[in-house]
Amino acid sequence: MAIAALLLWMCTAAAGGYLLASRARPADVEPEPEPAPVASAAKPATVPETSVPETRRAKDRFDPPSLVRAKSEPLPGMRALAEFAHPALAIIGLAFWILYVMSRDRIFAAIGLGILLGAICAGLSWFTANDRAARSGRPYALRLSPRLLVLHGAGAALTLLLTALIAARV
Repeated sequence: MAIAALLLWMCTAAAGGYLLASRARPADVEPEPEPAPVASAAKPATVPETSVPETRRAKDRFDPPSLVRAKSEPLPGMRALAEFAHPALAIIGLAFWILYVMSRDRIFAAIGLGILLGAICAGLSWFTANDRAARSGRPYALRLSPRLLVLHGAGAALTLLLTALIAARV
């Protein structure tokens, strides 16, 4: 049964890896066109006006697009943290589960289960942050396949169920 959980965990990781590889990156999304500068009657026609929106401060006008996106997030850094933590925790948990399968030491099963719970929490927070960004119409929200998301989530749920049953020795 531990090997079945290991294989299911690896299939879930493969679906997650495919999700990461096939996602539409923010650079792939077409940027919104900036409005054309309007010439005023008070200035001569030879002086071009800047197209920087008035809502941005003067010191922020030279910020790269990635920094502008990061500053506009409700919780800056949340998506980046979850985007890193979810796969990292899943790989570390998988390594502990492989150690459990090889040694049958219950401590490795408990550690693997705990790290799996952390990976699932990080994945859910990443999904929530991305879903909020997509609903608010932000251009940097990831476009992910719903079928693959359901497959990855179902695999994670089954992996959690099997590892919890094995760690509890049911």
